[in-house]
Amino acid sequence: MTSPSRLFTFFKQLVLTGAGAAALLSCSDDTIDGPAFNILKNGSNVFVLNEGKYGTPNGAVSYFQKANSTVADLNIFQTVNSRELGDVVQSMTVINGQGYIVANNSKKVEVVNMTTFQTVATITGLEQPRYVVAVAANKAYVSEWINFSSPKGRIAVIDLGTNTITKTIAVGPQPERLLVANNRVYVGNTGDDTLRVINPATDAVESKIKVKDAPGSLVLDKSGAIWVLCQGITKYGPGPLYPVIQDTQGNLVKFAPTLPTAQTVLPFTGHPGGLRLNGAADQLYYRFGGGLYNMAITATALPARALIARRFNGADIDPQDNTIYGSVGSFSTTGRFIRYKPDGMAIDSFGVSIGPTGFLFY
Repeated sequence: MTSPSRLFTFFKQLVLTGAGAAALLSCSDDTIDGPAFNILKNGSNVFVLNEGKYGTPNGAVSYFQKANSTVADLNIFQTVNSRELGDVVQSMTVINGQGYIVANNSKKVEVVNMTTFQTVATITGLEQPRYVVAVAANKAYVSEWINFSSPKGRIAVIDLGTNTITKTIAVGPQPERLLVANNRVYVGNTGDDTLRVINPATDAVESKIKVKDAPGSLVLDKSGAIWVLCQGITKYGPGPLYPVIQDTQGNLVKFAPTLPTAQTVLPFTGHPGGLRLNGAADQLYYRFGGGLYNMAITATALPARALIARRFNGADIDPQDNTIYGSVGSFSTTGRFIRYKPDGMAIDSFGVSIGPTGFLFY
């Protein structure tokens, strides 16, 4: 089997059947003592997100210490809490000193104390959760696919004081990353060609912005402009051959939050992914074909050549020094991440757990 995130990469919207379940919640405050960590929020910590092997709960967070260039723990959650993290570790966000780790196929979010990595709570009852974003001091949103063929995805509203789900908000199909900008929350729906705009004061969808097919990742640059990487959609017919019946190419879209219909559109001849920003928010990075590309936010055309000519499972930029982190490896054996200077020259590499795809800098 293949994880939902990899199904999206390889099949891009293969229509499957299924039904969503009503959101339920359980919360665990049990803390299990493990090896002592005293993690300081000083920019010297990197947490590598490893999806693990699909269908098994062996997803992991590996802990890398920049100060001594050492992987201090291959699976810090299991080491500290003496239990497995979950199936398909999708993403991780830090809010109010707590880490919110999304285990996509386990349909939950594990909440940990970021100093010790001890468990604080477990939020369950989610359906294919993807990403978490804080929208207020006491509130966060979690995007949920529900299932592959659902005509609507949803956003779970989390009370950060109790780590409980208070309500859900219907959005477009297969919502991915969430962006807070202009006192609104922008939700990219990879099952169609729209963003939903939510007012966090009311938890209501106020508008729908049409962009291009499959807006999977979006960022806010230093000038206040929103960039949306639309991956394009490929649809397949029935097996066993799965013929391509529809294919749309990717696009990079830019607009001002106050004027979303006035868009700059830069087309691809293929399917890009993983839009990121550097620390100064003036350089964009994305994965396309067999490479990692970067471009200034003032550019008027896509770059012709890759900064790093290598295919990565995931890539991100250290906001402190613009070191580039790229992950490689299969989803059945242990993988690695490679560090690069901002000019694309390789520095070093380190072994981690199974299927590394993401990074959190702390």
